[in-house]
Amino acid sequence: MLTRFHAARFLFLFVICWGSVLGQHAFAPADWGVVASFPKEPTADEQRVPTPHGDQIVQRHFLDIGKETLMILRVVYPITPFSSGQNVLYADTIRTMGRSRPGLLKDHTAYALGDYSGERIVVEQSRDKTHREIRVVLIGASLYVISAEWPGAQAPSAVAQTFLRSIDVAPTFHNRLLVEDRERWREITEGKFRLRYDATRWYRNAPKPADLGITLTRIDDDAGVEFIVSPDRLFEVKWDERILDKARETAESAKLIKKSRKMRGSATVDELRFMVRVDGVNYENHGYFYTGAEGTMQLRAWSPESSYRDVAGDIAELLDGLAVLRN
Repeated sequence: MLTRFHAARFLFLFVICWGSVLGQHAFAPADWGVVASFPKEPTADEQRVPTPHGDQIVQRHFLDIGKETLMILRVVYPITPFSSGQNVLYADTIRTMGRSRPGLLKDHTAYALGDYSGERIVVEQSRDKTHREIRVVLIGASLYVISAEWPGAQAPSAVAQTFLRSIDVAPTFHNRLLVEDRERWREITEGKFRLRYDATRWYRNAPKPADLGITLTRIDDDAGVEFIVSPDRLFEVKWDERILDKARETAESAKLIKKSRKMRGSATVDELRFMVRVDGVNYENHGYFYTGAEGTMQLRAWSPESSYRDVAGDIAELLDGLAVLRN
């Protein structure tokens, strides 16, 4: 049975412990691969870095407490990185951070976060008389950089240690293989038409005023894709005649190679293969075309004739990612 002294002491300790729990801010953004606890709500900012393949989005959450800084940073790439190339990605990231803020490397080890393998370094920032622990890990299509900096010796401070120990994989990201497959494939839905594509091979171009629809480019620039959708049933003419007549308005020549029909779910689309010559270069085109109650759709991919054989498989896979959505 508790004495009055023990009961008071227990209540005091309980209040302290409960207060420390309440003092922690749970960090768990819905679409992030990591969760953590900050001593209080961190500040957030975002930067978009233009690349030839689209914007690279850098999202940062950080908290300064005296001379201590806690941070989680996420980099979202326009092209899903291959997990097989993660070591190069880690090395480049650590090298870039080292150039932006030089320090003395004190430790460099492997880092495991659930099913995901990453790297961990500890750097002495001599000028600021601090140490900084940095962890990098690729989860799905995003790179996460976790950092804690504290003054004094190499051993983490209590605040830094609590923060670093709180880092975990978000529940919806626990299965690495499922996550990689889920984030590799992206979808574009326009009206009653949906296109699924492999984001390790194709990237979506930034829209331009002159674009009639959505365009994609293969990561080596050897092929392009145009996805045009209208909610209306625009015409009742043969696709081969319409497409070739349109091409001849600006091209030096246009010739039909193959015409067929293909099932996409419960809908039948026209499939065309044709050659177009522009500025002395032959471009082989392969596309699906449809007009019906769901609207009008053109999904066309092209590549120079000289490289078409190398990309034909990727083009066929992308075209087969088309679905006509019916009620």
